[in-house]
Amino acid sequence: MTFRKTGTHVPSDFFATEAAGLRWLAEPGTVDVAGVIDVSETALILERIDEAPATREAAADFGHRLAALHQAPAGRFGDNPPKVETYYFGPLSQPLKITTRSADSCGEAYAARLESLAGYDPNPPAEVTQLIERIGAGTFDDDAAPARVHGDLWAGNLLFTSGTAALIDPAAWAGHPLIDLGMLSLFSAPHLETIIGAWAEAYPVDMLGRDWRERIELYQFFGLYAHAVLFGGGYRQASITAARQYL
Repeated sequence: MTFRKTGTHVPSDFFATEAAGLRWLAEPGTVDVAGVIDVSETALILERIDEAPATREAAADFGHRLAALHQAPAGRFGDNPPKVETYYFGPLSQPLKITTRSADSCGEAYAARLESLAGYDPNPPAEVTQLIERIGAGTFDDDAAPARVHGDLWAGNLLFTSGTAALIDPAAWAGHPLIDLGMLSLFSAPHLETIIGAWAEAYPVDMLGRDWRERIELYQFFGLYAHAVLFGGGYRQASITAARQYL
């Protein structure tokens, strides 16, 4: 069975970008990913995923698999999946075109995306601007290698299946592995602590430094600030509060 995702008002390469991200995440054979059957300018046809209740066992299995994905070769920080020229983030109804940069440091690549996102904000908070500067200066860099990250891994883009979980709707790029943990935490995925604990068992966390758990919100910040840009409301104050933690 298949699932058809359509949109007539999206950029002409939007679905091709998503398809490339799905294929790139699936390539290492670590996590389950929705299979791409066909793609056009107005539609993406995927293999349908058979969902099952979320269990701790499935969450643990997914955490281990996600850690394996994060250790697969990914290129340089900031790289997009092969054949992707334009990076998009946000809902199908309002995708944001984000300027990206490949770099030797995570901070430089991450800051470039945040700067592009801030360009959609008519009045970026001073705290956000200051945080972007600190990130770009390498203040929070560690020894993590570039990872294939889903990029938009909130709970709705993680489908539990029998014994594990599968990925859909990526905004994939070569970034810091904590980006995926941050997005899972943003709206609290089912069995979140089990996922993170299993991930930490299978990923070399010594490369991240002892404070890696304290930096999960730092790498969640792009997703949180994107919500502020797109939807305003309480997300704006939440972004300011989050930024202050790292100033």
